[in-house]
Amino acid sequence: MIVEIAKKVIRVAKLLNEKPQATIDVRKEPVYKSKNFRGKHVVNYETCIGCDGCNKACPVDAIQMKKLPFKKNNIIPEVNLSVCIFCGLCEDACPTKPEKSIKLSGGEHSMLTGGTHKDMADFWVRVDVPQEFIDRKLEEEAEKERQKIAKAEARAKAKLEAEQKAKEEAESK
Repeated sequence: MIVEIAKKVIRVAKLLNEKPQATIDVRKEPVYKSKNFRGKHVVNYETCIGCDGCNKACPVDAIQMKKLPFKKNNIIPEVNLSVCIFCGLCEDACPTKPEKSIKLSGGEHSMLTGGTHKDMADFWVRVDVPQEFIDRKLEEEAEKERQKIAKAEARAKAKLEAEQKAKEEAESK
């Protein structure tokens, strides 16, 4: 019995001398670094064509598509990092070339937060599209619409002139 008590005392003494895992400051040195971690997502809103391929390829539904006020290419991906498994299928599914519109940045990324529900907003890769880009795209769409209307009016005018000419030729005979 004395031997068992001595073993327990020695075990407790060893534990008191060891630095527990919880006292390591993981903000300065992460406890675990995965070799397979491919990095945080980076989304390029200028090259994204809004195909929704990344969203469809995601096996855990970590990607949501954000609506933009354009007629064409009016959606852009936003990634929830608390759900993402960093598999890279979104990058593989992206059809834009030569550079992918959504890609994993590589390297390391710390995802520490305070642990509250409010902090979950930090786990999203949100795309902030500048107002200048939106205005430029809307102006381009408006210009295309004006050109389309002008072409339609020119065709209608040419058709009307052709009909009048045919009518005048029929009357002259």
